[in-house]
Amino acid sequence: MKQTLFIPILILCCVLTVASQTHSTTASDFLSGSSDVIALPEDSSSPIYENSQQQSLVFYSTLDEFQAACTNVDSLTFEDFEGGPVEDFKKCGTAISSRGGDCYPADEIQEGVVFTNSGADVGATMIFINSGPFFSIPDPGVSSNNFFSSTHVVFKGESPVTSVAFDLYSPIGDGMINVRIFGETTGLIDSVFFDASEVAQFVGFTSEEEIVRLELQNLENVLIETVAQFYFGSCDIVLDVDNTSLSNISFFPNPADNEITIDTEEAIDKIVVYALDGRLLTSYSTKSVSPSIDVSMLPSGVYFMEVYSMEKVGTFKFVKE
Repeated sequence: MKQTLFIPILILCCVLTVASQTHSTTASDFLSGSSDVIALPEDSSSPIYENSQQQSLVFYSTLDEFQAACTNVDSLTFEDFEGGPVEDFKKCGTAISSRGGDCYPADEIQEGVVFTNSGADVGATMIFINSGPFFSIPDPGVSSNNFFSSTHVVFKGESPVTSVAFDLYSPIGDGMINVRIFGETTGLIDSVFFDASEVAQFVGFTSEEEIVRLELQNLENVLIETVAQFYFGSCDIVLDVDNTSLSNISFFPNPADNEITIDTEEAIDKIVVYALDGRLLTSYSTKSVSPSIDVSMLPSGVYFMEVYSMEKVGTFKFVKE
């Protein structure tokens, strides 16, 4: 009796094993039409981060809003992912960077950034996604090839990155993409969800501390999180400055390493420095038209500076290297 039951069960197990091997686990296999089923293995637990309680990020809802706030936007590094393959999609190796590779020649991708993946499971290469009718997206982009991997953006340049903006796509279906932002000192700064589709979802923000890595992932492991039109660097943002109250005011250098000098025609009474989340960090009293403030003890990041003269005040943003 036991032998009679064992044989049908063994045959059924073999059939299920063969069937599971035909399921797509990579974007390139899925797009090639090898299967219309995406297999989710039982042990495909994804790292899920709770939303950070830190308020050290300022988000922008559109590129126009980001560019309006970032007064030196032209100095940011911009990667458009042009100059790559002519195919609709192509596997690009484990990383896409200025070193070149399967999809881009050397120096085609901007220096200071590497697009790679979490390395989960087989087939964890990067994939190039082209613009055009195949995906109906207007700009080329890149993504992790494996459904079970997260797409990573790693900043490796000498200058600190505190400002990032890009278009986020999901070319093969609609869904939520988790964007995890990691800093130089605190690790995970924040974890934010964006509703992605073939229509561009803008993601843009500035950070109080230096950003070292982004992780993008559909936590259900069924979408391709694609990055396009990518900006990175350090924005010089001036907020709420009344030019009629504080005339001809400027400050330098920005970014700063040890000290910042204020230059104005009117005597400055007080300078207050605080973090992006509103925490007061330090305050200086002065009666000079060209005072300097010591910022050498501040960690690398982005800060606000309020400058007071009589009953006038201007608020500025500066970057500490």
